[in-house]
Amino acid sequence: MIMNYKESINWLFDLTNYEVTKDSFGKQDATTLAKRRFDLSRVFKILDSLGSPQDTGLIIHIAGTKGKGTTAALLYTVLTANGYNTGLFTSPHLHSIRERIRVNGEILTESEFAEVSTTVNSVVENHNNNNPNDKITTFEALTCMAFVAFNNNGTDIQIIETGLGGRLDSTNVVKSSIVGITSISEDHTEILGESLPEIASEKFGIVKNGVHVVSAPQDSSVIPLLKDVCDRNQASLTLVGKDIDVSRTSNSMLGQEFRVWGYINDRPIDHALRTNLLGEYQLENAAVAIGILERIRDRGYPVAYDKILWGFNNVDWPGRFEILKETPLVIADGAHNPYSAMRLVEALAIDFSNKPVQMVVGMSEDKDGGAMARELSQIAKGVVVTKSKHPRSMSTEKLEDFFWETGIPVRTEATIKSAIDRALIQTPQDGIVLITGSLFVVAEAREYLLEIDSG
Repeated sequence: MIMNYKESINWLFDLTNYEVTKDSFGKQDATTLAKRRFDLSRVFKILDSLGSPQDTGLIIHIAGTKGKGTTAALLYTVLTANGYNTGLFTSPHLHSIRERIRVNGEILTESEFAEVSTTVNSVVENHNNNNPNDKITTFEALTCMAFVAFNNNGTDIQIIETGLGGRLDSTNVVKSSIVGITSISEDHTEILGESLPEIASEKFGIVKNGVHVVSAPQDSSVIPLLKDVCDRNQASLTLVGKDIDVSRTSNSMLGQEFRVWGYINDRPIDHALRTNLLGEYQLENAAVAIGILERIRDRGYPVAYDKILWGFNNVDWPGRFEILKETPLVIADGAHNPYSAMRLVEALAIDFSNKPVQMVVGMSEDKDGGAMARELSQIAKGVVVTKSKHPRSMSTEKLEDFFWETGIPVRTEATIKSAIDRALIQTPQDGIVLITGSLFVVAEAREYLLEIDSG
């Protein structure tokens, strides 16, 4: 069946979509759930029927809890600027599902999206009809669509961000040459495991034989696991904080300058850079990107230094410590777990000290709201709790209770728009409104403040 754009969207969302499904299960069922949800064999079957489009060009695969999208975006911008036919697959999206699949600096057009949907649709529907208890999910179909789009465009390099975990993530069908591991913290514990080593082991599952691995600094409890998986797979390991270092030299509301230096495979590197991304924590992601770019050079793909400079300074990755308004300052950041909230608080305390902060916060139901509230309340003068339109949003009543327990003033608004309006009224001109807790909240905030249409 040939579909138009609207029909392709309806088809995708009619598939099993765990991004919007509220599950009621106990943590003791995590292994069973993971096996039910994430089985690479069915994705391989679909891709085999499509001619194995995933095996196109050099493949960079990125996993982690925080920063993997930013790292992927930095690489994509630099490699596209170098003239490489580059594909990027990320999730989730902010405003349009087409944002998830990009080729050569552009998201797919509606007609291109419909075309790859049509290609994948016939194979998926045949599989689902014949396997009613083992159906392809929305994310798996999107993964296959990305590979078809990249194959159709003859990409030289693919940059693939995992969706959830790594080992059983549908993106792990690729034959990667370079693996990036960004910061790992506790998230999705009901699926990936209750401890940091368990979560890390799932994410390290994307490391394959002979690949180059570049990792952000990690907790001491997971470093031995990372070294072990690299040794077992004869994979080289470059670790930020050990093999290469990063340090900020200056910053402003327009960006930050920094230096990345060290050794990769006994080869000295030293980069003086600038990025338009804000927040000192972003420099770890930038260092991982530099390590990966050096490994791309090792694979025979020249990367010009001036293109690195341009790419880092012009990367477009909204919703991450993004300034949406200047008077008062309105910052949006999709921090969604306690660790990312802690890093966000640190960045605000360093870069915007002594400014009163009023927060607009909404979260997903499956997040550790109590721990998030404790982190965010360290710098908040007051909080307006709200919820996005997403079906997995945490109730405002529950979220309000978490913040009242921290002892800071809390107000509740039913919509993102009304929450922002209230926060702006309560914030002096020299203060800050911070919108955070979920990328879904950030997306609605951007649509309101920047007058962006979703679709």
